[in-house]
Amino acid sequence: MNKFKLIIVLSIAVLFSSCSVDEDIEPIDQTKNGFNYKGSFFSVDKAFIKDFNIIDNEPSNIAIVLSNVDPSRTNPKWGGVNYFYFAYEATNVIEGTITPVPQYSIRENADFENLSILAGNTILRYNDPRVRNIAVSSSVNIKSISVDEIDLEFEFIRPDGEIITGSYKGTYE
Repeated sequence: MNKFKLIIVLSIAVLFSSCSVDEDIEPIDQTKNGFNYKGSFFSVDKAFIKDFNIIDNEPSNIAIVLSNVDPSRTNPKWGGVNYFYFAYEATNVIEGTITPVPQYSIRENADFENLSILAGNTILRYNDPRVRNIAVSSSVNIKSISVDEIDLEFEFIRPDGEIITGSYKGTYE
């Protein structure tokens, strides 16, 4: 009987030790270079800045694009494109908070072809005919900017109360 109890105790010990968490697997860092929406993280590991006025120092639209594809690529990508775009009027990109953000678009699982983002799930867009996709609150905080690096955070709130947050820290083109 003692051997039977010993076998049961050892079996339970083996069972609990085999169900332990595997500590070799690193968790995915869902706070860098991407955005969070409805409990999912969407990676955007490339940044691009476009100043629409390169002739003089007059204010014009400056666009910042974060994506998981390079917009200069020549071959299309069907599906799986994550995209965050915003634009505002300024003479150059400087540190500070932009609120409200005048132009923006956030998409996931979009297509990319001929330098354009197509289809996909539109999470938010400033001029969307569907009111549910227009933010009721928006801000972008440019924490730092240098010749080739940018650090920014953003938060948008949809009419349904869903909050989209994200950040990017790294190089840009």
